[in-house]
Amino acid sequence: MAVNIVTNLQIVSKAKTSRYFRTNLGLVATVEKGGNRKYNEKDSFSSYYNTGYNTIIYGQGNIGDIKFYTDHYIKDQVMAVYYGDNFEEFIFEWDEKIFKEKGMDFYIGHILKEVDLAYQEKIKNDELKKLEEKPKGNAEAVLSNPGAVTYEDLQAYLEKKRKERYGGI
Repeated sequence: MAVNIVTNLQIVSKAKTSRYFRTNLGLVATVEKGGNRKYNEKDSFSSYYNTGYNTIIYGQGNIGDIKFYTDHYIKDQVMAVYYGDNFEEFIFEWDEKIFKEKGMDFYIGHILKEVDLAYQEKIKNDELKKLEEKPKGNAEAVLSNPGAVTYEDLQAYLEKKRKERYGGI
């Protein structure tokens, strides 16, 4: 799964202390199309972030498949981790204590483990929401109390009329 981390320059400089960090300044943020400057769509995450937050992020490098970007408007000590192809966002406060005690490699592993657990929990919750049964409407409410009719009530009423008209087909 693709992992992208956006943070401020101070945290990226700490990430550069990892022995696996490789500097990669990424692609140019904007390109000229038809006389106008537009976001470069070749870097899909950068384009997604730039469009969503209306700011430009700058590639700094990577640790394996994990790409690091800086956003100069992030002033807090936080890391925004975007996981998967849908760029699910997870925000983590920077923990200087873990970084100093265990190092950057451990810290990144720790963050990835938390992201993976949170992502699995989100998938599970999304599946449960899909399985939840939608509320059934009351077809009689259309005639008895038309001012308090819900969409489900109208669907039930129309379904009842369809069955009456076509004999339960």
